Amino acid sequence: MTGTNSTVRWAILGTGAIASDMVQILKQLPNCEVLAVGSRSVEGAKRFGDRWGIPRQYGSYEEAASDKDVNVCYIATPSLRHPKDCMLAIKNGKAVLCEKSMAPNDTIAKEIFDAAKEANLLVVHGVWSRFFPAMQKVRQVIDSGEIGEVRSARASFCQNDGAGSCSALLETGIYCAQFLQWALEDKAVSGSPIVRGAAKTIHESGNDEHVTAIIEFPSKKIGSFECSLAHCSDRSATIYGSGGVIEIPFPFWCPTTVKVTKMTGLGSQQWSEPELYEFPLPADIVALKTEDSDASIPGFNFCNSQGLAFEAAEVNRCFREGLTESPSFTTAQCIEILRLIKEIGSYA
Repeated sequence: MTGTNSTVRWAILGTGAIASDMVQILKQLPNCEVLAVGSRSVEGAKRFGDRWGIPRQYGSYEEAASDKDVNVCYIATPSLRHPKDCMLAIKNGKAVLCEKSMAPNDTIAKEIFDAAKEANLLVVHGVWSRFFPAMQKVRQVIDSGEIGEVRSARASFCQNDGAGSCSALLETGIYCAQFLQWALEDKAVSGSPIVRGAAKTIHESGNDEHVTAIIEFPSKKIGSFECSLAHCSDRSATIYGSGGVIEIPFPFWCPTTVKVTKMTGLGSQQWSEPELYEFPLPADIVALKTEDSDASIPGFNFCNSQGLAFEAAEVNRCFREGLTESPSFTTAQCIEILRLIKEIGSYA
């Protein structure tokens, strides 16, 4: 455990679009420093480091991970490298925040978590949805019984972008699966969710490009989702209870709005006036000016990237408190999600 106000020093492994967004976030958090960047080349590290004012620039991931002054490694390398780079950071005594998906399945994820546990190190899987205040509101509404007994949930994350380049299940399906877990998990009931059905289409590259799945959770709860990298959907999610529904509109995976509607009477046809809850992105997080000769403000690359601040702040908190996992997305929850993803891929 370190001091509650101690500076947390980060190394960024990878120099892509999501790394650019995260660097801008980290540089604006209190008592937080982006100390190092690692790339596959000296030129790439210098270009990225100069752009964002990162003092230590390494031409390999290994050098960045082994910097003795770094506390946390942010793994933003190509996704197929994530397990290897997580292990690299752990081997060098560093805490880890790994972009999704941290591993292709639960077996490999467990190896990473086991190594971190043995070394008494924090590892957080960067499924950033879990850290948004709107998601906490969803849980609060469920637990309050406001919409009665929750019986089912659905999520859809389809975008016409990237088909064939990677697995839709691991790219967008993981957000759907984690949402269903968040909505339908009941810690008071024993048992694990079971994949009851799935279908998929395969791109000529061999990767799945469109997947649908049905998952049965304990207490007779049913979740369903659709994910795709070949076509669009509204990218929303809904939770259905015996007395109403909770709707999370686009973008449900990084939400700022929660809508609650109660339904009663014959045929559940008496609808209350919807209650709308808004959770703005952090007002003090802005797009930064680059520190290279260009001195531009390129902005963020992804929708609601300011919300990465919720995830990064949680990692800083957990590190300072000496935790080895975040209560908002535990090791067990992460492994369960990746098990479901694996089984859906096999089932379909």
